[in-house]
Amino acid sequence: MVEQTTVGTVDTRGKTCPEPMFMMKTQLDTMKVGDVMEVWGDIINKRSMQRFVKMRRHDLLDSADEDSTFKMYVRKSENERTDIPISQCTLLQH
Repeated sequence: MVEQTTVGTVDTRGKTCPEPMFMMKTQLDTMKVGDVMEVWGDIINKRSMQRFVKMRRHDLLDSADEDSTFKMYVRKSENERTDIPISQCTLLQH
């Protein structure tokens, strides 16, 4: 995994859906286009969190598993889709 220069870290470990998506959205709302955030999460939420990032058209730069958790880097896109409901995350599960 390549270390990235980030503007913030979101630690969603121990959280259940949809809280990780709310936490990521809250951080993204404070970021400028092109900024990168580091996100930590539980493996069980990895797939839905990555889908959320992609569906909202942000860039998933890198991701790595570390035991029962994972870390990913997300760059804010200027083409963000805001019409993807956060509450839909349960539909994104495995």
